[in-house]
Amino acid sequence: MISFFAYIIVMAITPGPNNLMALQESRLRGLRGSYPFLSGLFVSFFILDFLTFFFTNELRSISTLALILLKGVGSLYLGYLILSLFGISIQLTRTTHLDNRFWAGMFLNLTNV
Repeated sequence: MISFFAYIIVMAITPGPNNLMALQESRLRGLRGSYPFLSGLFVSFFILDFLTFFFTNELRSISTLALILLKGVGSLYLGYLILSLFGISIQLTRTTHLDNRFWAGMFLNLTNV
């Protein structure tokens, strides 16, 4: 349980797509305008943390081999993401309706893209 809280703390203070998008939303729209997006990030943060804690606890109790395999697959996927950074350009300018900002924040955090 302590390692889970350490994970939450590290995830909260390290720059990533969620933090950078929250910064950009606040810069463009101000506090009131970015509130729906920040609310979506907030809600999905707790959904992800709960699901991660529940799933890994259940998986550990069922099979330690499955947990080791999951770590290996996760490591390979992270390697793939690192390598794809060198070959894929991302279009940064997209317009989104203000009504969808909550769902945009939630989707960003849940998919972590």
